Amino acid sequence: MKHIAIFFTAILAVASAVAQTVVIYPKSGDAITYKMSDIDHIEFLPDGSTDNPDESGYSVSELWSRRGDLNIFGKIYRPDGVADDTQLPTVILSHSASLTADAMNAYAVAIAKAGFCAYAFDFCGACDESRSDGNVDDMTPFTEVDDLKAVIATMKANPGVNPEKICLLGSSLGGLVSALTAEDSSLGVAGLILFYPAFNIPDLIALMDQFGGFGGGSWGDFGDFGDWGDFGDFGGFGMNYSEAFCNSMRGYDVYANIGTFAKKVLILHGSNDMIVKISYSQQAVETYPDASLITIEGANHGFNADNLGSFGGSADYDSIVIPEVISYLNTYLQ
Repeated sequence: MKHIAIFFTAILAVASAVAQTVVIYPKSGDAITYKMSDIDHIEFLPDGSTDNPDESGYSVSELWSRRGDLNIFGKIYRPDGVADDTQLPTVILSHSASLTADAMNAYAVAIAKAGFCAYAFDFCGACDESRSDGNVDDMTPFTEVDDLKAVIATMKANPGVNPEKICLLGSSLGGLVSALTAEDSSLGVAGLILFYPAFNIPDLIALMDQFGGFGGGSWGDFGDFGDWGDFGDFGGFGMNYSEAFCNSMRGYDVYANIGTFAKKVLILHGSNDMIVKISYSQQAVETYPDASLITIEGANHGFNADNLGSFGGSADYDSIVIPEVISYLNTYLQ
């Protein structure tokens, strides 16, 4: 880091003496130009720091978990002005299939700004971009349940987390995984929020089996499935699931394996979801002892571009979704 600081200081000196401006070229996004007279000072943060000096109300940094010999990458978000050892109600966010923790960033930030702690992580073997260990061919919903349990243990041991007030929030496949994990009463999960949970995976596998099976193959380019609509390509939902993944869910009865979780369950589902019909969430509401379903009118499979909101032309629905999430947390997690 020292040699970078010296190099940058030299650039600033030249800029100050000659052009009176400095241009910073980030790895992504547009270049940023500053007048030298506007710069107070420049800080070089330690490696691994992902603080957001341009954002107010929260901070974020890396925090790793471990399952057996596998390392699990994650990011912890906390509200500004709260000591690191202040125990906060905490939300653990589980991303959709073929994505990473980054897909949950908007929700983690909003949760932290609302005064809670949030933790988003990459499932092992979730996709080639996952920063966690593990192979895509070995990943199943049940290995992801094990990942989530390991993350819960890590968060319970964190001095800034209230171990009795941990809520799970999962989208799509992450919603299925969160629902299955919450059934383990020994974990003491205090709340459960599901975005368009993929309770239909066994049915999709059965459907594809009619076409010769799709273990290890693509979910895309199957054309029209009658009342399922013309999918063409399953898009972001369609990573090539392994034979192990398909075998683990083939014939699995989701609704027979959820429904004992007694705390309040909140489900949010788009009315125009092409991947997981809202009827799956309607059935889930009838399965849980205390659950409610909020229909996000017009939304497809995802509520913003990061978590597949662009699929099928969906707009950004976070202005509707986020207040519902925060209202739930204020009511059931405080």
